[in-house]
Amino acid sequence: MILDMLRKGHGWFTRGVLIVLALTFVLGFGFSLSHFGVTGGVSQGTAAEVNGEKITLGEFYRFRDSLYRQIRQEQGEVPESMVNFINLTALNQLIELKLLSQKARELGFRVTDDELSEAIKSNPAFQIDGQFIGAEGYKRLVEQFFNQSVSEFERAYREELLAQKLLGFIYETAKVTDEELLNIYRMKNEKVNLYFVTFSPEDFFASFSPTEKELKDYYEKHREEFKTPEVRRIRYIVVTDKDFEDRVTVSEEELKAYYDTYTDEFRDKDSGKQKPFSEVRDEILESIKKQRANSLKSGFLSKLEEEINSESIENIAKESNAGNPNEVELFSGKAAPQDIPERVVKMAFSLKQSQRAFTKLNDSIWVIEVSEVIPSKEKGFNEAKDEIFERVKLDRAREAARLKAEEILRKIKEEGKGFKEALTSLGFRVEETGYFSRLERVPKIGIDELKLDAFYLDEKNPVASKVYSDQNRFYVVALKDKKEIDIKEFEKQKAELREKELSRLRRVIYINWINELRKEAKIVPNENLFLPYSGYGQRG
Repeated sequence: MILDMLRKGHGWFTRGVLIVLALTFVLGFGFSLSHFGVTGGVSQGTAAEVNGEKITLGEFYRFRDSLYRQIRQEQGEVPESMVNFINLTALNQLIELKLLSQKARELGFRVTDDELSEAIKSNPAFQIDGQFIGAEGYKRLVEQFFNQSVSEFERAYREELLAQKLLGFIYETAKVTDEELLNIYRMKNEKVNLYFVTFSPEDFFASFSPTEKELKDYYEKHREEFKTPEVRRIRYIVVTDKDFEDRVTVSEEELKAYYDTYTDEFRDKDSGKQKPFSEVRDEILESIKKQRANSLKSGFLSKLEEEINSESIENIAKESNAGNPNEVELFSGKAAPQDIPERVVKMAFSLKQSQRAFTKLNDSIWVIEVSEVIPSKEKGFNEAKDEIFERVKLDRAREAARLKAEEILRKIKEEGKGFKEALTSLGFRVEETGYFSRLERVPKIGIDELKLDAFYLDEKNPVASKVYSDQNRFYVVALKDKKEIDIKEFEKQKAELREKELSRLRRVIYINWINELRKEAKIVPNENLFLPYSGYGQRG
């Protein structure tokens, strides 16, 4: 069945999405937020066109709404930050289903009427006590629960079965040998523990006091590196979701009408009876206010996109009931006020003076205007002297630490003593990393190059042949101990390892297929389907 294939081949799906797929029979083959293609140019009633074939608005809304319902049932209210993500996920999954079914037909796969009939009859959604509910029950369920005609439903289900056949075919190419499994097991389970000694620049700071001439020489060679930061002054307003909700009024008649229209939303899960209006009134009020506030917000964003640099920030503030614009004194990109979000700071430093822009951030909209820009300028020697002093001192101390580490490494190799014994006798503190595998970060050190080299050390050659550095510190290291893999334990886990690796390979195969199909396809989504205000708008 479809969900079996999904679980085996696409383990990244969330539990909630899997349940939705089971309810809606829409085969979601994973999602990505990759570009769909050139927007616009689709016929009325169409969510997207894929190589000339339509995905109808009905299909999109049906699947999207199912995602919403399931997330609400599983997790409660859907955060606004998830809205565009859910929209994109729904459309993306439908596009990928269309691409797979098209490719399946091209390769000669077919779903016969008998196969379709058997798939429907054997689906638990159409069974009671393991028996098919019959043609009339099936028709009634499709029309009432799925809000589709039988012909529409079966056309969509046939596409899903086509895609399933193609997936079954391409997944058969996933193979993994016992040798490959042993290497995977070794990567996770073979571990080493290292001795190490650290040489830090801080240990050598006291040895250096640069002269005035050294400082001036360094300044002349690096003067372009000593500059004042560019600083900016901005004015801004913040419009929150509550600002829009406060503008919404809902009458008692509207609340009652909603309650009478959407009866299924207010049924008790245990008894199946509709809850009293008084019990759900506040819930309905909140729901309607949010819907209307979202509509006001969408209208505000659309207008803002058009008028961001033609309207003054005062007028924008007045229209949104956000109060007077706030003003922030001069600040740099690295020293911005704590109450200004990083994304807003980056936006401010991407604009020219007098430009305005906006961005959505969680449940608020930030609108800013850059009112003043003071460019960066080169610092004079006296202005930069303290900074130069610290930099020269650090450079000298870092070089001294490196040379000392190399000297100690040579001495250990020449004397041929045990690593810990030799370094302890020289007065150094010898530490241990603790055990780690090839897939883990080297504890206390964290240098990737060392992680690769550590597993080539052995009893005959326990001391690493080079000094390792993370820019600021230098390390001399040696093998303390190695934990080899247990072959008997590998044999016990081999079957489970094989299934996990095949699942991973199938995901890789799927992603590669979809990427290739996307490259070759003409995908045109409806530009008015949803507005992805995930970045910020600016003009001028």
